[in-house]
Amino acid sequence: MTEHLALFKETHCFNKAHVQLAFKNYMELNVLDPEEHYPEPCRSTMIDLCKRFQFALDNCSLPQLTDDWWFYDYERTNDGIDLKLYFCEEFEIGENGIESMTFTEEFTLLSVKCDYVNVEQFAAINNVTEITVRQWIRRGKLRTAKKVGRDWLIPSIAVKPARGFSPASYFWDRLPTTLSDSYPFLIGYNCIYIFQNEQVKQHFDCILGYPGQNDRMKITITTTEREKLELALISSSVVRVEEY
Repeated sequence: MTEHLALFKETHCFNKAHVQLAFKNYMELNVLDPEEHYPEPCRSTMIDLCKRFQFALDNCSLPQLTDDWWFYDYERTNDGIDLKLYFCEEFEIGENGIESMTFTEEFTLLSVKCDYVNVEQFAAINNVTEITVRQWIRRGKLRTAKKVGRDWLIPSIAVKPARGFSPASYFWDRLPTTLSDSYPFLIGYNCIYIFQNEQVKQHFDCILGYPGQNDRMKITITTTEREKLELALISSSVVRVEEY
């Protein structure tokens, strides 16, 4: 355990200066570096968001963490950047260093959001038509869009969808009746992972439940069924998405 704690302390942040340095390095390696093919105009929007997060971080108060296994970390979200406080319950070391971590506590200390744009604005930013943007949403390719009434708002840091299919996971704490009525196979679960079938590209495999969950289930759906399911999930305000 002493070895585990020593490695943990080498690789995590426990005060404000640690977080500031880690985030500065993140910006230099992932946002500012011209060799990183961060698409324009998202790069300039992301730089602005990062600078606003840095300003908020510089002006907040973060105490030095002295209790073992507590640490600070920042997280890029679908519509911003969060600073969080975590407690590490399990910490496994493999041959190449850290193998896995399990968190049992999580608190958001700071949250800086990007602007949201409507369909017309997102189309103009990405030099496409409004019809194309609505098609992306309807086909489950612009997953971070939020439904507001009959229209949509999209995070300004959202990247123009690439060709092909990218796997994604959807999460919810309580399944709304609009989803349980239309998709009863979601009942009893809190997440679904959707990925393309390797043998039949027009089919998509869906895994319901978290890893280790006893009643985990796998189903296969068609392209049309997948698009309708993803649109329903995206349309719900209580469902969160994580893309890979």
